[in-house]
Amino acid sequence: MLTYLGIHLSYTIPVIGVLTLITRPFINRLEIFKIGCITAAAVLYSVPLYNYYVYNGVKTYSPESVLAVIGNVPIEEYILVVVQTVLTLLWATMFVLWSTPCLNFNYDKRSYQLIRWLPISLLSTVTAAGYTMVVSAQDKFYLGCILFWASPAIMIMWYGAGNFFVKKIIPSSIAIAGPTLYMCWIHWMTVKNDDSGVLALEELLFFFVTNLMVVLAGSCYDKAYGMIVTYSLDFPHQFSVSWRFVRQMLRAFANSEYSTPSAVTHDIKTSIKVLNTSNAFGTSNYLFHAGIRLDLIILYAFCRVTDEMFDNRTDEKKKKLKLELSKQFISEVFADRKSDYDVKRTPQEVNIDWKKYESVFTDVELSSYRAVSRIAFFLPRKPFEELFAGYQWDLEFRLVRNENDLMLYTTYVAGSIGALCLYVMMYRYGNDINDLVDKADYLTKYAYKIGQGLQLVNIARDLVTDSESLGRCYFPAEYMDDEKEDLRILCQEKNPRSLGNKKLKKYSSKMIQLANKQQFESVGAIKCLPQDLIGSVLASTEVYRGLIKIIQSCPIYPTRASLSNWNKLLIVLNTLYIKSIQYIF
Repeated sequence: MLTYLGIHLSYTIPVIGVLTLITRPFINRLEIFKIGCITAAAVLYSVPLYNYYVYNGVKTYSPESVLAVIGNVPIEEYILVVVQTVLTLLWATMFVLWSTPCLNFNYDKRSYQLIRWLPISLLSTVTAAGYTMVVSAQDKFYLGCILFWASPAIMIMWYGAGNFFVKKIIPSSIAIAGPTLYMCWIHWMTVKNDDSGVLALEELLFFFVTNLMVVLAGSCYDKAYGMIVTYSLDFPHQFSVSWRFVRQMLRAFANSEYSTPSAVTHDIKTSIKVLNTSNAFGTSNYLFHAGIRLDLIILYAFCRVTDEMFDNRTDEKKKKLKLELSKQFISEVFADRKSDYDVKRTPQEVNIDWKKYESVFTDVELSSYRAVSRIAFFLPRKPFEELFAGYQWDLEFRLVRNENDLMLYTTYVAGSIGALCLYVMMYRYGNDINDLVDKADYLTKYAYKIGQGLQLVNIARDLVTDSESLGRCYFPAEYMDDEKEDLRILCQEKNPRSLGNKKLKKYSSKMIQLANKQQFESVGAIKCLPQDLIGSVLASTEVYRGLIKIIQSCPIYPTRASLSNWNKLLIVLNTLYIKSIQYIF
């Protein structure tokens, strides 16, 4: 017969090892903090129950099967609490991690109150029933202990996060079911030849209830952190291992979503809808933790909205008006900045007169601009100015005459976005990490290069599309075989295929060569990022750079090369689990 330690060595610890390897790329410092807090709380809350039912003879232990006893309980039982909690949280990570927290908020007061109080009322009755079973000391004593012990904790957690949990009921149910079935199987394997197997039904309930408590505790943490990153003005302290952050998390946990402005989430939902048609942007968002992901969604949607604003077929006069208003918007948002890259470390509300924008911008455009204004306090002014300088370049149909022009243009429209992404990571990663801020200038330089490299891939891919749909060409004129004729075909006739496949492949290869140069010069800077960000950043760039292989492998230059979902998944997995290791160690 296996000892308690043998059970852990044979069944639970190896599974934790496997789950750790699977979830490694997504276990950041916030997840580690969550696992640590919930595990500590689980141990502390379990001590009275375990000692009480052992004291009352519900369970007995053979002295030769345990290492030591603390109070009335073998140390292995406490180890089981730790192991089960960690196992359940790691398993849950694979299913509950992927949704943006604010999408699980419930802003309808009536349904919110119903979902909150109905289960709490029921659990109050269950608590009373459990107490009755315990004091009567009958054959349902163990069942009574479980109900009386678990129900109050579930009620407290349900008060703050019940609605959030219900919104994620399917992934949360899977998160509960997996560990519950596995722990029950372990229990059956260890007691099937023992008379103590008569407690199997109670044990089944115990494992279900405890795993429910663990997953619900995870929802409490996720809901609280979601409130913090969604409503930064109300919850100004970013993640840090401190009592200040813990107190803010408790306040965010107790806060009812319906009491906060739903317009904030509405603008975020609009941003997500904008990105639904963008495969590259959509994929990269989910590789980061909730805070960074939310801000990247807002930024990427803003870039997508503004790009379409100046690329669509509306009249040039309206485009120029929107450009001027956009420049005014940037001036208003960053009016108090002392320098190009001056940022604020605490949230500040920006007062903007939206009326002058409402008559010109569409609802989607307004939503995107509002969302950016809420996170602008930790972003620098210069990249936004560069982004709109790039749009002005397009509106003026400026020709890219040489490589210097090309590098300047890619700095405007893509290097700027790389810099903004870096500032998102510096702010959201945590206020107690000063190393990132100390390296801001160095990292910003190479963030620009990474952005430039990805835009060069874009240009290599879109030689035909840019010509046919926009009459534009971003390939430097000085590199063309016949500058005058090639420009006429691309920008006036809008018939790029008449250049011939050989020339299109040649021009795209030149862009890919320049993109590879930018990548080679900048990728080393990724090593300066925190370890739990390296894989996500690399994977984001590699998904985009995966287009290079598609372009090069096609015998005929593709109209618009794209990656299948399967290819994107393979690139992400290879980068997260294999390629990123060389940058960590």
